[in-house]
Amino acid sequence: MNVPKNYIEVVGESYYFEYPETWFIDITLNIQAAKKGDSILAKSGEYKNKLIKFLIAEGIPEKQLFYAGTGAYTPWWKLKKKDKKGIIISHKVTIRTDDRYKAYKALERAEWLNKKDKRISIQIDERKPIFKAKDKDVLKARESACKNALEKAKNLAASLGMKVGKPLEIQEFAKEYRGSGNYGDEDWGSTTGLRFFASPRRGSDDDDIDNIELKGNERIVYLKYRVAFELIPS
Repeated sequence: MNVPKNYIEVVGESYYFEYPETWFIDITLNIQAAKKGDSILAKSGEYKNKLIKFLIAEGIPEKQLFYAGTGAYTPWWKLKKKDKKGIIISHKVTIRTDDRYKAYKALERAEWLNKKDKRISIQIDERKPIFKAKDKDVLKARESACKNALEKAKNLAASLGMKVGKPLEIQEFAKEYRGSGNYGDEDWGSTTGLRFFASPRRGSDDDDIDNIELKGNERIVYLKYRVAFELIPS
């Protein structure tokens, strides 16, 4: 740009909210071998298929289910044992959905796997959701950031006995985000993501209480624009 002799640069700031649109829920099915020579890999595949069929029967569309792979390991404290009874086979299935409560309800009812075999455990982890902002909120935040820059420039110019002229250049900085606090998208200084193991359900006096479905936390997107204004005598 052709910079005049007198100009001023300021940074205009604003923000807007993005809302979780798609959720990623990883279900890891862990099965431990019972004895030497146990055909655990074949059995684990059967249980994995049963889990997938169960989720579909519970209303999770097949197009929302993805197979994330298989793993096998032995806990370090059992590595020296020759019979390798401690080997664990894992299968991971991912639910990608815009209705996480339907997925939660299905997973709550998946506890029958624990009752079927005590060697089975289900681990559930949530990853960072996909967020989306409303177009009108983004446009409003951009306008707000530019107005913020103009106000700063006017205040600084007035303190120098000058006035602000036309804008000379606008530069957009990379967006910054503050975590939503949802599992998989922690806020600053928060703990790690959701992780629990399904276990046999115990009845309680609160079993008949309706489930309260709250919306997911939004995250904050910060906008910054560097704006150069011409300075003119007042």
